Amino acid sequence: MTAYTVHTVKNVASSAFLVTDENGAMIVDTGVAGRAPAMLQEIADAGLRPTDVKLILLTHYHADHSGSALALREATGAPIAIHRDDADQLRRGGRVDLQPTSLMPRLMKVMLDKAEIPATEPDIILDDEEDLTRHGGIGRSFVTPGHTPGSTCVLLPDGSILAGDALSGGLMRARTARKPMFATDLDTAARSMRTIADHAPTTVYVGHGGPLAAPSVAALKAL
Repeated sequence: MTAYTVHTVKNVASSAFLVTDENGAMIVDTGVAGRAPAMLQEIADAGLRPTDVKLILLTHYHADHSGSALALREATGAPIAIHRDDADQLRRGGRVDLQPTSLMPRLMKVMLDKAEIPATEPDIILDDEEDLTRHGGIGRSFVTPGHTPGSTCVLLPDGSILAGDALSGGLMRARTARKPMFATDLDTAARSMRTIADHAPTTVYVGHGGPLAAPSVAALKAL
């Protein structure tokens, strides 16, 4: 198995990830607008050049995950990929109506509703399952709708998963798996959480909190 590393780039609102191996790198999510320098610094700290990034994958279109995609595409030359069911919203940009799933997200909604998605034309439209090596990436993607219609996870070769916001960590217990804070369809989101658990991941990296402990993720099968 090719050795690779997952680097976490903390943002004000969420985490983005840089996955590196001997062949280069893949960015998974980009943080809010203005966070490209933090990712570029992480690339440099990993001993790589911006042009070593071969793919920018967005797990979904929300502004805290797609906000720096345009700047990173310009800096790296890497194509932007997103699932087909989220592509149109990414192209339109603007604001979306977030649907909170519990009390805390309802309190956060007033602030988050002001965030605008930069209108971005994706280069690669992902199907429900994709071998990302075909696009210069690492691992494979699989769709996990519910948070957004096209929310997508990345399964890495060792069984770990980058899940975007299909799951979240607890506010007090960051490594405990929780339902997403917002969902376009909560029932569908619950099914996607079970899909993630069915992969028996070694680790789950999420946009908020985490990384999630394996036993906590395994318990989602009972949902």
